[in-house]
Amino acid sequence: MSDRDTIHAHIEAHIGEHIANIQRLVQQPSVSLEKTGLRECAALLVSNMMAAGFTEAETVDVGDDYPGVWGMVDCGKPTTMLIYGHYDVRPVGTEAWTHPPFSGEAIPFDGFPKVVLGRGAAAQKGPLQAWINAVSSILSVEGALPVNLIFLIEGAELLGSPNYGKLFERYRDRLAQVSALYGPKTAQDASGAVSMTLGYKGLIYLEFVASTQSTGLGPQGGAVHSATSVVVDNPVWRLLHAMASLTDDTGRTIAIPELAAMMAQAKPIADWERPLLDAMRAGVAGKDPNGFIPGLAPQFPVKTFKEEVAPADLLQRYMYGPSFNISGLRSGYTGPGTKSFLLPDTATATCDLRVISEVGAQDIIAIIRRHLDSAGFPDITIRVMAAYDWYQTSLESSLIRATLATLDAYDCPRTIWPVQGFGGPWAHFAKLLGIPSLQGGSPGHGARLATSDEFLVVEGDGKVASLATIERYYVDLIYAFAAVTKQ
Repeated sequence: MSDRDTIHAHIEAHIGEHIANIQRLVQQPSVSLEKTGLRECAALLVSNMMAAGFTEAETVDVGDDYPGVWGMVDCGKPTTMLIYGHYDVRPVGTEAWTHPPFSGEAIPFDGFPKVVLGRGAAAQKGPLQAWINAVSSILSVEGALPVNLIFLIEGAELLGSPNYGKLFERYRDRLAQVSALYGPKTAQDASGAVSMTLGYKGLIYLEFVASTQSTGLGPQGGAVHSATSVVVDNPVWRLLHAMASLTDDTGRTIAIPELAAMMAQAKPIADWERPLLDAMRAGVAGKDPNGFIPGLAPQFPVKTFKEEVAPADLLQRYMYGPSFNISGLRSGYTGPGTKSFLLPDTATATCDLRVISEVGAQDIIAIIRRHLDSAGFPDITIRVMAAYDWYQTSLESSLIRATLATLDAYDCPRTIWPVQGFGGPWAHFAKLLGIPSLQGGSPGHGARLATSDEFLVVEGDGKVASLATIERYYVDLIYAFAAVTKQ
């Protein structure tokens, strides 16, 4: 039996323990939006890393309520891979769960022999712990990995990763040794096909705030009765007019001249991207976009899209086009029940801008600031929640070559996205360290990530992978990456 076979056999022999590791992580609530259980979950991750044989593991306090987690397996190798992940999860939501949302039960579900059910099982606790399980098996059999591993895990991804820059800077000197970034994620659909994404748009996450403190107009420091609106200014109207200046009357086109001119210069599609794009376009011909555009929910289908175009053209616009979205408007009383007849002192709009541009995220924010000032809204405050550039990883990079070779060995059909509409902190590493980056692109199936009854499959059905197969794949990917980087 080869050493690799021995590692695989170790995974099979300990799969019950590995499932239990995921269950315990899912059972620990860690809702960043509600600041629930974050420190406890970070501490549990550190404990799991130490139990797996990590040489370093610690929680990282960056001065807020969302601690990060640092871990390292230093085997003295010349190559180091960085593992990105997050332990925070979405709120439970308002849809009914068939099982308690943090039960972490391992049960038959949705036609699969066994799943771990609970918030965060599929995104992202299950895949992250599966990677830790795989590392533990290698260390148990071999005593060392073929590469060094660094883990830098955050607890505020679902808030737009506002503190990941601080985590990065805390360890910047040590991160300089990293050769590639990998983020474990479920990437297999119910048919068994694996999706992998080579690029992501930039993500700029902002809050626009109108305040009576800024203008001196209206109530100072609290709300007054709405009957006074005949003689008192309301900052909500101020915010609405400021937001209206950002787009045309339809809300579909950005009306900031400097920004619109920048976005009109669409990213040219590279020669190596064209076959991937053409294959994707052919694959969605005649299909319902609700089923193939990431982020849409078939249970809440969109009936009419912004443009009346073919599905393939809609897909291409989703991939490469810019967007400016208002995700929330808040003012006055927002608690349970009602508190009627208010004239508030502040109003806030939460927005996200997603764009492929060689202009950096911070420069784009400066463009928006200049526009508001020139449009007569210098008092509107811009709070920067997150600002990440776009990036794209080459098909020829060491990490992608290792991934494709490992997928071939597992006979996994795949779809390769040249770029997707999401964005996040992993762009830091692609841009600042000049390394390849990949999220997912591996076997493993999870579902219902944003609704009730979220689950991760741990015993497959012949099409999607079991947890043992996921962990074997992670082992083989580590060795494949080590082999590619030696060439």
